[in-house]
Amino acid sequence: MKVTGIDNEIAKQVNETAPARTKESAETAPAPADVPPEAEEDAIVNLSQRSKEVQKAKEVIESEPDVRSEKVQDIKKKIEDGTYEIDYEKTAEGMLKAFSE
Repeated sequence: MKVTGIDNEIAKQVNETAPARTKESAETAPAPADVPPEAEEDAIVNLSQRSKEVQKAKEVIESEPDVRSEKVQDIKKKIEDGTYEIDYEKTAEGMLKAFSE
């Protein structure tokens, strides 16, 4: 990393200490080889009830079809045909409602 400009002393300090920090963190972090292979196979993960509910909700959402796909296709067809009309008042009302909430 190279820092230049008015704060040259700060840049010099950052450039000198940044590589030292990287080296220190590399030395203190355990290498993947330090973990015995048996520990990986016997690992047990306990999920909270809340995380189980979130996972279940995610699965349900992903399994449901996109209920608006027909509407999207209809709008695309109208745009291609040149028959799509924009209701500006309805659009503005929706935007105001979204911003006010």
